[in-house]
Amino acid sequence: MSAILAYLHEFGRFQRNARLYLLSNILSGVTTGIILILYNLYLVSLGYKTDFIGLIYLVGAIGAGIAIFPAGVCIDRFGGKLILIGSSAAIAVFGAIQLVFRQPIPLLTSTFLVGLAGAFPLVVNAPFLTRNSTPTERPQLFSLNIVVNLSTIVLGEVLGGALPLWLRQTSWLMAPLPATLNGFLASQALPRSYQLAMLLAGIIAAPCFIPLFFMDDDRPLPTSISTASATPTPPTPPTPPTPPEIPTPPTPSDDDSSKQRASATSLHVIMIEVRKYVMHPRMILANPFFTILLVQALIATGAGLFIPYFNIYFVQHLGASSVLFGLIDGGANTLNALLTLLAPLVAARIGKINTITITRLLSIPLLLTIGLTNTLPLAATLYLFRQGTMDMGAGLFQVFSMEAIPEQRRGLANSFYQVAANVPMVLSTPLGGLIIVHSGYPPLFLGAAVFYSLAIVGLWSRFRTNNTTQQ
Repeated sequence: MSAILAYLHEFGRFQRNARLYLLSNILSGVTTGIILILYNLYLVSLGYKTDFIGLIYLVGAIGAGIAIFPAGVCIDRFGGKLILIGSSAAIAVFGAIQLVFRQPIPLLTSTFLVGLAGAFPLVVNAPFLTRNSTPTERPQLFSLNIVVNLSTIVLGEVLGGALPLWLRQTSWLMAPLPATLNGFLASQALPRSYQLAMLLAGIIAAPCFIPLFFMDDDRPLPTSISTASATPTPPTPPTPPTPPEIPTPPTPSDDDSSKQRASATSLHVIMIEVRKYVMHPRMILANPFFTILLVQALIATGAGLFIPYFNIYFVQHLGASSVLFGLIDGGANTLNALLTLLAPLVAARIGKINTITITRLLSIPLLLTIGLTNTLPLAATLYLFRQGTMDMGAGLFQVFSMEAIPEQRRGLANSFYQVAANVPMVLSTPLGGLIIVHSGYPPLFLGAAVFYSLAIVGLWSRFRTNNTTQQ
C-alpha cells in the first residue's frame, strides 16, 4: 500500500506531457485488453486455423517493420504529440476495417495497415517518456506506465471475456441481419458476438484522443539553431543602439531542411557505428547497444512461439471458457502490475541487472510446467505468476536501454530496439502456428525456454559489472 501511495504522490510531480500520456494510456488500455482476449478466438470461430493466425501476425509485423525506422526518424523530427495523434487515428480506422471484413485478403491487408500505423506509438513510447522526465523520475515513470497499461488491460480482459457471452444472450443482436449488413457482421452467433465486442472496444477507446490534444508541443529545436547557440563567436566592437525589431521566424523550407539534416545525420552516424562493429565482430558484445539488441531478439523469438496462442491454448486445449481465460489473464496482469511497482524498490537494493535477470530466471520453470501439463487448475495457477516474474523488470530494462543512447538519437535507436523485439517474432509466430498444427503445444514451450535462457545468460554476462543500485 505504501508503494502505491508513493507512486500516486510521484504522479503529481511528473511533467505535464508525461501525465497526459499516462491518462491517454488508461483510456486506451481497456480496448487493448478486450482485443487481446478475443481476436484469436474470433478468427478461430470464423474457421481459420493457427497457421493462418500465424500468417496474420506475420503480415502485421511486416507492416510494423517497414514503418519502424521512418517512425524513429519522424519522432526525432516532429516530437511525440503529432505522432501519437496521427498514428492513433490511423489505427482506429484500419482496426475497424480489420474487424468488419472477414475474408482472407481484406484481413491480411487491414492487418498490414494496422502494423504500419502501430509502429509509431510503439517506437514513440520510450523516447517520449525519456524526453519528458528527469533521470531521477524515470524508474518510477517507466514502471508506472507499464502498470497503467497492465491495470487497464486487466479490466479489458475481464470485460472482454464476459462481453461475448452477454451479447449472445441478447436475442436482437443475434437476430438475422438485413441484407445491407450481411457484408459487415458475421451471420453465426459466436463470431458475431466476438466481432461486436471488439467494435464496442473501439468506441471505448475514443476518449484516449482528448489528453493527446492537451499536450505541450514537444517538437525538438532545429539542430542548426542549437548548434549556433553552442558555438562561440568572436567579440565584436560595440554598436550604437538600434530600435527593437520583431524577429522573423524561419521559413518552412529552412525549418524542414534543418530537420531533414538532423534526421539524416542521426541515421548516418548510427549506420557508421553499425558498419564499424560489423567489420570488427569482437567489438559487438563490448557495446551495450548491440548487446541489448541481441537480448531483445532472443526474448522476442521465444515469445513469438507461444504468447500469441495462449488464449487458444487455454480455451481449446485445456478447456477453459473465454470468461475464465479473461479472469486468468486479468489476474496475471494484475499481479504483473503489482510486481512492476515493486521493481524499482528491488533494484534500489540489489541493482537493475540483478532484478531483471533473477526474476526472468524464475519464470522459466513456470513456463515449462504450464506447457507440459494438461491440468487446467495447475496451468491457471502458474500462469498468474509466469508473466509477472518475466516482465516485472521491463521498465528497468527500458530505462537502461534509453540511457545508453545520446538524447538526440534515442528515437532512431529505439527503432532498432523495436526491430530486434519484433522481427524475430515475425519469424517465430507463424512457425509456432505450424508447430501447433503438426506437433501440438509442448515444443513451443520448450523452444521458448531455451531462447529465454540464452537471453538471460547474455544479459547477465555482459552487464553484471553495470549492476548499480538506483539511488
